[in-house]
Amino acid sequence: MLFGELPHRDNAAVPQERPFEGTSASLEQEAEDGFQFALYLFPELQDWLPLLRRLAVSPGNAAYITLVARGNGTDFQTELLASGLIDEANFYRALAEEIGVGHAEAVEQDRLFISDEAAVSCLRRRARPLTVKLAGRDNTTSYLLVPDGIPLDRLRQIADHPNVAGWLKIVSPAALHSALFSRVRLLLARRATSDLFDRFPDLSARLVANGWQGSVLGGGLVALLMALWLNPAGTWLVLHIFFTVFFIACVGLRFAAFPSTGRPQAEALAAPPASELPVYSVLVALHREAEIVPELVAALERIEWPKSKLEIKLVCEADDLQTLDALRSLALPRNMAVVEVPVFGPRTKPKALAYALPLASGEFVVLYDAEDHPHPQQLLGAWRKFQESPPEVACVQAPLEVSNGDAGFVARMFAFEYAALFRGMLPWLASRRMLVPLGGTSNHFRRAVLEEVGSWDPYNVTEDADLGMRLARFGYRTETIAFPTYESGPDAFATWLPQRTRWFKGWMHLFKFSVI
Repeated sequence: MLFGELPHRDNAAVPQERPFEGTSASLEQEAEDGFQFALYLFPELQDWLPLLRRLAVSPGNAAYITLVARGNGTDFQTELLASGLIDEANFYRALAEEIGVGHAEAVEQDRLFISDEAAVSCLRRRARPLTVKLAGRDNTTSYLLVPDGIPLDRLRQIADHPNVAGWLKIVSPAALHSALFSRVRLLLARRATSDLFDRFPDLSARLVANGWQGSVLGGGLVALLMALWLNPAGTWLVLHIFFTVFFIACVGLRFAAFPSTGRPQAEALAAPPASELPVYSVLVALHREAEIVPELVAALERIEWPKSKLEIKLVCEADDLQTLDALRSLALPRNMAVVEVPVFGPRTKPKALAYALPLASGEFVVLYDAEDHPHPQQLLGAWRKFQESPPEVACVQAPLEVSNGDAGFVARMFAFEYAALFRGMLPWLASRRMLVPLGGTSNHFRRAVLEEVGSWDPYNVTEDADLGMRLARFGYRTETIAFPTYESGPDAFATWLPQRTRWFKGWMHLFKFSVI
C-alpha cells in the first residue's frame, strides 16, 4: 500500500491479537493490558478508551488507526470510520450514549429549519462539525449535531453543560445528508440544467443558434444556391479550394505533432507525506451499466490515495433501476456514495455531472466513465502536475488507452486513433499552450476553476471538448500526464457509428461557439 490505511474491508492486513483461550475475566484483562500498552505508545487514545470498549474495537486496531491518522494528518474518528471496522450508524449511536445526549436514527426533511442554500452548503461540508435545527412533533426544538472534527473531550464538555442534553442529538452524516439531499434535489436539478445558460448564455448549447448566427447561416445558404445557379463551375471550384485548405491544415497539424509522438512511461511515484494531500473527488457517470458495476468498484478501490481523503460519487439516473440495484447489492466502502439524478431536463451525461458537482467537497475533481480502469497512481500524478504548474493550469488530461485493440478491425483502428490523439496530439498542443479539446474521461480539474467557468454544459453532447474550449476562453490551460486510463473501445461498426455521429454533432456546436 502507498499510504497507511486498512487495505481491505475484511481488515486482513490489520495487526491482530493472538488467539487466546481462557476465561472471560482473562480476556478482559488481556484487552485492558493491550489498551494500556497502546496508551503508552499513543497517549491521544486516552479520551477514546471508553468508546472503544463500547464499540469492541481491539487495542491493536486502535493503535494501528492512530498511527494511520498521524501519517495522514487526520483525526482518529475520521480514520476509524474510513477503516470499515465499524458501522457508521453504530458509531454515532455509541458516541451519543457515551457522552450522554440523544441520538437521531433518521431525519425528516420537512422538520428541518434550514434554507435551501444552506442545505446545499451543508451537503458539501466534509469532516467538519455541522449543526441543524429540528422541529419536534410536540412543539419542541432540538439541534442535530454531526460531531465530525470536534475533539471527544470537547464533546463531553458540551454535553455536560446545563440543559444541553435535553435538546442536543447526535446524528450520523449519512442520515442528515439524506434528509438535506431530499430537500434540495429539485433545486440542484434546476441549477444543473440552467446555471451555465443563466451565467453565460452565449457559451451554452441550449440555443442551437442565436439571431445573428441564424441570419448569417440563412444568408449564406441563399448566396450559395444563387452562386450555384449563376456560375456552378466557379462555385464548385471555390468550395473545393475552401475545404481543401481546411483538410490540409488538419493533416499539417498532425504532421507537426508527429515528431513528438511517443508513449512516455508512467514511472512509479514515491509516496508523499499523506498529510500534504488534499481531498480528491471522483465523479463516475453510469447509465444502464449494471453488469460492469462490480468491476468498476474494484477498479476504483485500487486508486492509491488515502481513503479518508478520497470521496467517490457514483452518478446514476434515478430511473435506471437495474444499475441502482446493482450498486445497492454491493457493500460499498464508506467513501463511495450513489447520487441519483432526478428525471428533470435533458437526459445527458453532462447534466448528471453538473448535478453531482455541488455534492463533492474535494479541492480537485476527476471524471471517469463506468468502463474505466484508471492507473492506481493517476490521481497522484495529476496532483503532482498541479503542484508543479502555475495557477492558470486548471485541468490535467490523462491518456485513454483502448484495452481491446485486438478485438477486430474497428477496435484496432479506434486504438490507433486514441494513441495518436492522447499520446501525440494533445501533449503537443498542451506543450505549446494551445487549446486542448479534452477527452470524455480522466479529466482532472481544480474544482474552484471548474465552478468558475460553469462546469459541464447539460445541452452539449461533446461536453468534454466544449469544456476544454471554455477553459481556454477564460484564460486557463490544460496539461497532460502519462498515467493512463484503460477502457474498451467499440468493436463493431454498429457501435462505432452512433458514437462518431454524436461527436460530429458536438463539434458543430463548438464551431458555433468559436465564431461568437
